Amino acid sequence: MREGGFPGGKLPPEERLARDMGVSRATIRAALQSLAEDGIVSRRRRHGTVINEQVLRGSVALNRFASFRDLVEQSGFACTVEPIGRDIAAPGAEVAALIGLETDEECLLIERLLRADGEPVVTVADAVPAPLLRGDLEALSDEESTFAFIARNTDTAVDHSVLEIVPSVATDDRPRHLGLPGGTPYAELREVLFSPGGDAVAFSRIAVDVRRIRLTLARREA
Repeated sequence: MREGGFPGGKLPPEERLARDMGVSRATIRAALQSLAEDGIVSRRRRHGTVINEQVLRGSVALNRFASFRDLVEQSGFACTVEPIGRDIAAPGAEVAALIGLETDEECLLIERLLRADGEPVVTVADAVPAPLLRGDLEALSDEESTFAFIARNTDTAVDHSVLEIVPSVATDDRPRHLGLPGGTPYAELREVLFSPGGDAVAFSRIAVDVRRIRLTLARREA
């Protein structure tokens, strides 16, 4: 769909899709239902399945976990993800309170930089409580997303998260690594990630250069 493989923005019937892709109609039906729930397609009787182009490009469904690489690539850029630092330290009073720690308890602090066609567009700074980590600092694997890092390096997983989007303005020292001139608008995302048992397992602070990467939210009638 993103490559324009369906002229007119309309998908062929389920039977043809199943035949072309070599899968069952049940598989196609489940996939289309999932896409419809995310608002990427609309399915109407006598009208077929229509692609919602505005949702397909540059948006991430909030009811599913998606990496920021996905967001950058959906916006039409080639994306690279670079680890730019990790350390064991106290996360600060604000973050400690959000993930239920004492202010002097240590976390693994990780930073990643995402580039779009070589230009810095997103930074991600994670705080993961040190007791959750499996192995010492050198043994931990770098991952492209917070969800993948927790799945690979701890004995838990992320079940859901709560995300706050904060309109922000760049200063001389924030956000780091994006190189935004002072006074430039950007979006800061503050996300607390929870385990299946409801325990906070990480906090992420994400800065997005909204001049290049648009954050859009698609809503549809339930």
